[in-house]
Amino acid sequence: MNRMFQFHKKEIPSFEIKEDSLEQIEMAQMAKEPLGVVDVAQTGYDDQRWIEKSNSIKARDNYSCQLCHAFNPMQDGLVFVQQGKFETYHQYIADRSSYIIHVKNYDFTVNIDFYSGFHLAMPRLNVHHKVYFRNRMLWDYPDDCLVTLCENCHHYIHSLRNFGIPIIEEQSAGQKIYIGRTQPKPYMPKLDHTDLGTFHPLTLVKENRWGVGLKGKDVAAYEQAKNDNKKWYDYQDILDDNVVHIGYFKCFDPRWNKHTPDEIKKVADFIIQDFIENILGFSKISNENNEVLL
Repeated sequence: MNRMFQFHKKEIPSFEIKEDSLEQIEMAQMAKEPLGVVDVAQTGYDDQRWIEKSNSIKARDNYSCQLCHAFNPMQDGLVFVQQGKFETYHQYIADRSSYIIHVKNYDFTVNIDFYSGFHLAMPRLNVHHKVYFRNRMLWDYPDDCLVTLCENCHHYIHSLRNFGIPIIEEQSAGQKIYIGRTQPKPYMPKLDHTDLGTFHPLTLVKENRWGVGLKGKDVAAYEQAKNDNKKWYDYQDILDDNVVHIGYFKCFDPRWNKHTPDEIKKVADFIIQDFIENILGFSKISNENNEVLL
Protein backbone atom coordinates (compact mmCIF):
# COMPACT_ATOMS: atom_id res chain seq x y z
CA MET A 1 0.00 0.00 0.00
CA ASN A 2 2.96 2.28 0.68
CA ARG A 3 0.97 4.46 3.07
CA MET A 4 -0.17 4.41 6.69
CA PHE A 5 -3.15 2.22 7.43
CA GLN A 6 -4.69 0.67 10.52
CA PHE A 7 -7.53 -1.77 11.12
CA HIS A 8 -8.93 -3.23 14.32
CA LYS A 9 -10.09 -6.84 14.67
CA LYS A 10 -13.84 -7.37 14.77
CA GLU A 11 -15.31 -9.69 17.36
CA ILE A 12 -14.45 -13.29 16.49
CA PRO A 13 -17.69 -15.14 15.75
CA SER A 14 -18.57 -18.18 17.81
CA PHE A 15 -18.67 -21.57 16.16
CA GLU A 16 -22.24 -22.20 14.99
CA ILE A 17 -23.94 -24.19 12.25
CA LYS A 18 -27.65 -23.96 11.57
CA GLU A 19 -29.51 -27.26 11.49
CA ASP A 20 -30.91 -26.64 8.00
CA SER A 21 -27.34 -26.40 6.68
CA LEU A 22 -26.92 -30.08 7.46
CA GLU A 23 -29.18 -31.08 4.58
CA GLN A 24 -26.37 -30.55 2.08
CA ILE A 25 -24.19 -33.21 3.69
CA GLU A 26 -26.88 -35.83 4.19
CA MET A 27 -27.64 -38.57 1.71
CA ALA A 28 -31.21 -37.52 0.91
CA GLN A 29 -32.60 -41.04 0.57
CA MET A 30 -31.25 -41.98 4.00
CA ALA A 31 -31.94 -38.84 6.01
CA LYS A 32 -35.27 -40.04 7.39
CA GLU A 33 -34.42 -43.69 7.95
CA PRO A 34 -35.29 -44.65 11.58
CA LEU A 35 -32.07 -46.47 12.45
CA GLY A 36 -30.56 -47.55 15.75
CA VAL A 37 -26.98 -46.99 16.85
CA VAL A 38 -24.38 -49.41 15.49
CA ASP A 39 -20.64 -49.35 16.07
CA VAL A 40 -18.47 -49.28 12.96
CA ALA A 41 -14.68 -49.31 12.92
CA GLN A 42 -13.00 -47.21 10.24
CA THR A 43 -9.33 -47.74 9.43
CA GLY A 44 -6.98 -46.78 6.64
CA TYR A 45 -6.77 -43.02 7.08
CA ASP A 46 -2.98 -43.21 6.63
CA ASP A 47 -3.27 -45.28 3.47
CA GLN A 48 -1.94 -43.54 0.35
CA ARG A 49 -5.13 -44.46 -1.52
CA TRP A 50 -7.26 -42.57 0.99
CA ILE A 51 -4.85 -39.63 0.99
CA GLU A 52 -5.11 -39.38 -2.79
CA LYS A 53 -8.90 -39.77 -2.72
CA SER A 54 -9.37 -37.15 0.00
CA ASN A 55 -7.06 -34.72 -1.79
CA SER A 56 -9.15 -35.04 -4.96
CA ILE A 57 -12.34 -34.31 -2.99
CA LYS A 58 -10.78 -31.23 -1.35
CA ALA A 59 -9.75 -29.96 -4.78
CA ARG A 60 -13.25 -30.59 -6.14
CA ASP A 61 -14.69 -28.59 -3.23
CA ASN A 62 -12.30 -25.66 -3.80
CA TYR A 63 -10.40 -26.47 -0.58
CA SER A 64 -13.39 -25.08 1.32
CA CYS A 65 -15.62 -26.37 4.10
CA GLN A 66 -19.03 -26.99 2.60
CA LEU A 67 -20.80 -25.97 5.82
CA CYS A 68 -19.09 -22.87 7.22
CA HIS A 69 -17.24 -22.03 3.94
CA ALA A 70 -13.85 -21.54 5.61
CA PHE A 71 -11.18 -22.13 2.98
CA ASN A 72 -7.54 -23.10 3.11
CA PRO A 73 -5.34 -21.51 0.41
CA MET A 74 -2.18 -23.34 1.52
CA GLN A 75 -3.28 -26.66 0.04
CA ASP A 76 -2.05 -28.08 -3.27
CA GLY A 77 -3.99 -25.74 -5.54
CA LEU A 78 -5.24 -22.16 -5.75
CA VAL A 79 -8.54 -21.37 -4.03
CA PHE A 80 -11.15 -19.52 -6.08
CA VAL A 81 -12.75 -16.59 -4.21
CA GLN A 82 -15.37 -14.23 -5.60
CA GLN A 83 -14.51 -10.76 -4.28
CA GLY A 84 -17.31 -8.42 -5.28
CA LYS A 85 -17.56 -8.69 -9.06
CA PHE A 86 -13.94 -9.84 -9.39
CA GLU A 87 -12.78 -13.44 -9.72
CA THR A 88 -9.65 -14.06 -7.67
CA TYR A 89 -7.41 -17.00 -6.81
CA HIS A 90 -5.78 -17.18 -3.39
CA GLN A 91 -2.60 -18.84 -2.16
CA TYR A 92 -0.87 -18.77 1.24
CA ILE A 93 2.79 -19.69 1.61
CA ALA A 94 3.08 -20.51 5.30
CA ASP A 95 6.86 -20.70 5.66
CA ARG A 96 7.14 -17.12 4.34
CA SER A 97 3.83 -15.99 5.88
CA SER A 98 2.98 -14.56 2.47
CA TYR A 99 -0.56 -14.33 1.11
CA ILE A 100 -0.99 -13.95 -2.65
CA ILE A 101 -4.14 -12.96 -4.56
CA HIS A 102 -4.21 -13.40 -8.33
CA VAL A 103 -6.86 -11.22 -9.95
CA LYS A 104 -8.30 -12.85 -13.04
CA ASN A 105 -8.57 -10.79 -16.25
CA TYR A 106 -6.59 -7.88 -14.79
CA ASP A 107 -3.09 -9.34 -15.00
CA PHE A 108 -1.91 -8.29 -11.56
CA THR A 109 -1.16 -9.96 -8.25
CA VAL A 110 -1.65 -8.63 -4.72
CA ASN A 111 1.16 -9.59 -2.31
CA ILE A 112 0.35 -9.50 1.40
CA ASP A 113 3.57 -10.19 3.32
CA PHE A 114 3.38 -10.49 7.10
CA TYR A 115 6.43 -9.64 9.15
CA SER A 116 8.32 -12.10 11.34
CA GLY A 117 6.18 -13.64 14.07
CA PHE A 118 2.81 -12.98 12.40
CA HIS A 119 0.82 -15.76 10.76
CA LEU A 120 -2.61 -16.54 9.39
CA ALA A 121 -4.39 -19.45 11.03
CA MET A 122 -5.70 -21.92 8.47
CA PRO A 123 -8.55 -24.41 8.96
CA ARG A 124 -7.71 -28.09 8.85
CA LEU A 125 -9.75 -29.70 6.12
CA ASN A 126 -11.19 -33.19 6.50
CA VAL A 127 -13.17 -35.31 4.06
CA HIS A 128 -16.43 -36.51 5.59
CA HIS A 129 -18.27 -39.71 4.64
CA LYS A 130 -21.98 -39.02 4.30
CA VAL A 131 -22.58 -42.75 4.69
CA TYR A 132 -20.52 -45.77 5.72
CA PHE A 133 -20.54 -49.04 3.80
CA ARG A 134 -19.69 -51.91 6.09
CA ASN A 135 -16.71 -53.90 4.77
CA ARG A 136 -15.82 -51.27 2.16
CA MET A 137 -12.48 -49.43 2.30
CA LEU A 138 -12.54 -45.70 3.04
CA TRP A 139 -11.33 -44.72 -0.42
CA ASP A 140 -13.67 -47.09 -2.28
CA TYR A 141 -16.65 -44.72 -2.23
CA PRO A 142 -18.43 -42.76 -4.98
CA ASP A 143 -17.43 -39.10 -4.92
CA ASP A 144 -20.97 -37.98 -4.11
CA CYS A 145 -20.72 -39.82 -0.78
CA LEU A 146 -17.81 -37.61 0.27
CA VAL A 147 -17.68 -33.92 1.19
CA THR A 148 -15.03 -31.49 2.47
CA LEU A 149 -15.51 -30.10 5.99
CA CYS A 150 -13.21 -28.16 8.24
CA GLU A 151 -12.16 -30.02 11.37
CA ASN A 152 -14.52 -28.00 13.59
CA CYS A 153 -17.54 -28.75 11.42
CA HIS A 154 -16.51 -32.38 10.98
CA HIS A 155 -16.29 -32.99 14.72
CA TYR A 156 -19.52 -31.05 15.23
CA ILE A 157 -21.37 -33.27 12.73
CA HIS A 158 -20.19 -36.42 14.48
CA SER A 159 -21.34 -35.05 17.84
CA LEU A 160 -24.98 -34.42 16.91
CA ARG A 161 -27.32 -36.70 18.82
CA ASN A 162 -29.92 -36.90 16.06
CA PHE A 163 -27.57 -37.03 13.12
CA GLY A 164 -25.64 -40.30 13.19
CA ILE A 165 -24.02 -41.30 9.90
CA PRO A 166 -26.06 -44.06 8.15
CA ILE A 167 -24.37 -47.46 7.88
CA ILE A 168 -25.12 -49.76 4.94
CA GLU A 169 -24.46 -53.45 4.56
CA GLU A 170 -24.10 -54.61 0.97
CA GLN A 171 -25.49 -58.01 0.07
CA SER A 172 -23.98 -60.43 -2.45
CA ALA A 173 -26.98 -59.98 -4.78
CA GLY A 174 -26.32 -56.23 -4.97
CA GLN A 175 -28.93 -55.32 -2.35
CA LYS A 176 -28.18 -52.66 0.23
CA ILE A 177 -29.59 -52.77 3.75
CA TYR A 178 -29.54 -49.86 6.20
CA ILE A 179 -28.39 -51.40 9.46
CA GLY A 180 -27.93 -48.39 11.73
CA ARG A 181 -26.24 -45.08 12.43
CA THR A 182 -22.97 -44.14 14.11
CA GLN A 183 -22.80 -43.28 17.80
CA PRO A 184 -22.44 -39.50 18.40
CA LYS A 185 -19.06 -38.46 19.82
CA PRO A 186 -18.80 -35.64 22.37
CA TYR A 187 -16.93 -32.60 21.09
CA MET A 188 -16.09 -29.26 22.65
CA PRO A 189 -14.00 -26.91 20.48
CA LYS A 190 -11.00 -25.70 22.46
CA LEU A 191 -8.33 -23.14 21.64
CA ASP A 192 -4.80 -24.54 21.95
CA HIS A 193 -2.33 -21.66 21.91
CA THR A 194 0.40 -23.96 20.58
CA ASP A 195 -1.69 -25.21 17.64
CA LEU A 196 -2.58 -22.80 14.80
CA GLY A 197 -5.21 -25.23 13.53
CA THR A 198 -7.42 -24.54 16.58
CA PHE A 199 -7.65 -20.78 15.98
CA HIS A 200 -10.60 -19.32 14.09
CA PRO A 201 -9.97 -19.80 10.34
CA LEU A 202 -8.16 -16.99 8.55
CA THR A 203 -7.43 -14.96 11.65
CA LEU A 204 -4.19 -13.13 12.26
CA VAL A 205 -2.07 -14.47 15.11
CA LYS A 206 1.26 -13.46 16.59
CA GLU A 207 3.94 -15.53 18.27
CA ASN A 208 4.12 -14.62 21.93
CA ARG A 209 7.84 -15.19 22.45
CA TRP A 210 8.14 -13.96 26.04
CA GLY A 211 4.73 -14.74 27.54
CA VAL A 212 3.68 -11.08 27.54
CA GLY A 213 0.20 -10.44 28.93
CA LEU A 214 -0.50 -13.99 30.07
CA LYS A 215 -2.35 -14.63 33.32
CA GLY A 216 -3.47 -17.51 35.51
CA LYS A 217 -3.32 -20.98 33.98
CA ASP A 218 -1.93 -19.60 30.72
CA VAL A 219 1.36 -18.74 32.47
CA ALA A 220 1.94 -22.35 33.48
CA ALA A 221 0.79 -23.58 30.07
CA TYR A 222 3.21 -21.19 28.39
CA GLU A 223 6.13 -22.43 30.48
CA GLN A 224 5.20 -26.01 29.63
CA ALA A 225 5.05 -25.12 25.94
CA LYS A 226 8.54 -23.58 26.18
CA ASN A 227 9.85 -26.74 27.84
CA ASP A 228 8.31 -28.76 24.99
CA ASN A 229 9.92 -26.47 22.38
CA LYS A 230 6.50 -25.33 21.15
CA LYS A 231 5.58 -21.84 20.01
CA TRP A 232 2.78 -19.94 21.76
CA TYR A 233 0.32 -17.91 19.67
CA ASP A 234 -2.24 -15.24 20.54
CA TYR A 235 -4.81 -13.44 18.41
CA GLN A 236 -3.52 -10.18 16.92
CA ASP A 237 -6.05 -7.36 17.24
CA ILE A 238 -4.40 -4.65 15.12
CA LEU A 239 -3.46 -4.85 11.45
CA ASP A 240 -1.21 -2.02 10.33
CA ASP A 241 1.99 -1.36 8.43
CA ASN A 242 4.00 -2.61 11.42
CA VAL A 243 2.47 -6.03 10.85
CA VAL A 244 2.21 -6.41 7.11
CA HIS A 245 3.45 -4.97 3.83
CA ILE A 246 0.82 -4.92 1.08
CA GLY A 247 1.50 -4.17 -2.55
CA TYR A 248 0.64 -5.35 -6.04
CA PHE A 249 2.57 -6.23 -9.17
CA LYS A 250 1.08 -5.35 -12.51
CA CYS A 251 1.83 -5.75 -16.21
CA PHE A 252 1.45 -2.78 -18.51
CA ASP A 253 2.28 -4.72 -21.66
CA PRO A 254 -0.68 -3.86 -23.95
CA ARG A 255 -0.49 -7.31 -25.50
CA TRP A 256 -1.62 -8.79 -22.21
CA ASN A 257 -3.21 -6.01 -20.21
CA LYS A 258 -6.00 -3.91 -21.72
CA HIS A 259 -6.57 -1.95 -18.48
CA THR A 260 -5.04 1.40 -17.61
CA PRO A 261 -2.84 1.85 -14.51
CA ASP A 262 -5.65 3.84 -12.86
CA GLU A 263 -8.14 1.03 -13.50
CA ILE A 264 -5.77 -1.52 -12.04
CA LYS A 265 -5.09 0.64 -8.98
CA LYS A 266 -8.82 1.02 -8.33
CA VAL A 267 -9.40 -2.73 -8.56
CA ALA A 268 -6.33 -3.47 -6.41
CA ASP A 269 -7.53 -1.10 -3.67
CA PHE A 270 -10.91 -2.83 -3.64
CA ILE A 271 -9.37 -6.33 -3.53
CA ILE A 272 -7.07 -5.36 -0.66
CA GLN A 273 -9.76 -3.69 1.43
CA ASP A 274 -12.25 -6.50 0.79
CA PHE A 275 -9.65 -9.04 1.87
CA ILE A 276 -8.85 -7.14 5.08
CA GLU A 277 -12.46 -6.48 6.06
CA ASN A 278 -14.47 -9.43 4.75
CA ILE A 279 -11.95 -12.27 4.83
CA LEU A 280 -9.59 -11.38 7.67
CA GLY A 281 -12.41 -9.68 9.61
CA PHE A 282 -10.86 -6.31 10.48
CA SER A 283 -12.61 -2.95 10.50
CA LYS A 284 -11.30 0.55 9.83
CA ILE A 285 -9.98 2.80 12.55
CA SER A 286 -10.26 6.58 12.38
CA ASN A 287 -7.55 8.86 13.69
CA GLU A 288 -8.01 11.83 16.01
CA ASN A 289 -8.98 14.01 13.03
CA ASN A 290 -11.73 11.50 12.17
CA GLU A 291 -9.91 10.51 9.01
CA VAL A 292 -10.09 6.87 8.05
CA LEU A 293 -6.68 5.27 8.15
CA LEU A 294 -6.13 3.07 5.10
